[in-house]
Amino acid sequence: MKLIKIIMLLYVMIYLTCNVSAVENDLVEYEVYYNGKVTTVYDAELKVGEPATIKAVVYLKKNVDVSTGITASGWGFKNVDQPFEVIKGPSEFTETAREFNHSAGETVTFEWIVRPTDKAAGWTIPLNIDFHFYDRDEKEGIPFEFTAASIMVPDEHYSGPAPARTTTDPSSTNQSQSQGSPGFGVVGAMMGILLAVVYRAGRA
Repeated sequence: MKLIKIIMLLYVMIYLTCNVSAVENDLVEYEVYYNGKVTTVYDAELKVGEPATIKAVVYLKKNVDVSTGITASGWGFKNVDQPFEVIKGPSEFTETAREFNHSAGETVTFEWIVRPTDKAAGWTIPLNIDFHFYDRDEKEGIPFEFTAASIMVPDEHYSGPAPARTTTDPSSTNQSQSQGSPGFGVVGAMMGILLAVVYRAGRA
């Protein structure tokens, strides 16, 4: 009975971890990270000019075109004075990055390095990422948006080094689900723990 409870507990842990670390629908499975942390991050803090990284990893279940971009709540996307700017990435702030003509089984990665501008000083600002997944076979799309991080920006300027400001194309790879599907490493680690617990319990 004790062994069954342990197995059930670990199963719940695996289930919750997978649901936190990866989001899934009929077309794709994807993860978004803020400075290496799975989003949404609620305790982020950046000084004016301090860089941070937003990364999206999208595994394609079908033949899907992916459009994505980053915006800030409270600022219209056409507003010239935005609270963040892109230092390096596949698109400018509030603009759209696209990866088209990829096939099921491929993984597409988007990565931006952003920093707060003077307009953000003294505010806590939700930094959002939006997606549009378009199924080329079914001729239909799925839009989705959520907050990657809620970022507090004190009225202080960052004095450390920052990357040169450029924009680049998003990267894409041809990977099988076992190699590139988001959340796989977490599941593998949890399964290793589960097997170790079962083995030790069986020898007890």
